[in-house]
Amino acid sequence: MKIFLASLIGSCAAFAPAPFGKSPTALFGRVDTSAAIEAALDASKKFGSTSSEARVLWDIVEEMDASDNSVASKAPIVDSEYEAKVKSLSQMLTKTKAELDQVKALADDLKGVKLASPSVGSSAPDDSVMKEALAAARAATEEFGQSSPQARLAWETVEEIAASPVDIRAPLDEECLIELIEGCEALEKFQAALGSR
Repeated sequence: MKIFLASLIGSCAAFAPAPFGKSPTALFGRVDTSAAIEAALDASKKFGSTSSEARVLWDIVEEMDASDNSVASKAPIVDSEYEAKVKSLSQMLTKTKAELDQVKALADDLKGVKLASPSVGSSAPDDSVMKEALAAARAATEEFGQSSPQARLAWETVEEIAASPVDIRAPLDEECLIELIEGCEALEKFQAALGSR
């Protein structure tokens, strides 16, 4: 009967509510790794830094550091110096807004103006000059050899004649205008982001 009564009380206690009171809680602080670091240093000195014993102990230290979540539970740090600099930058952008608007308007106006590109035919090298230089370079190569100074000089002359019409690109001013407009737009977006803070 005593055994039956003990088993009955044990099974009934399983369905009873937990007693009230303080329950132990763990503090989520930083894990103390000083002992593990000391052991890893001792193993490194004793067995060498590349030994398997030292590696295992340093892996344990690394795992203990990786399990540290104390930074995640801290409040965010507000840097007053950073805030002051962002505020001064915002004020400077507000002061120069009128000038930026004028620059952007001028760049937009100039974007529509197309400059006449130089004609290709006028700056192209004369075909007869190019043919003569090629013939002279081939003759120098056959007569003196491919690595001779005379052949090299003749081929450099051909290269100079061929490179003379290189200036047929679009003017650099157009590229600068496009970059200026993009820069103004980026500054406007940045100023809008600062204004929303």
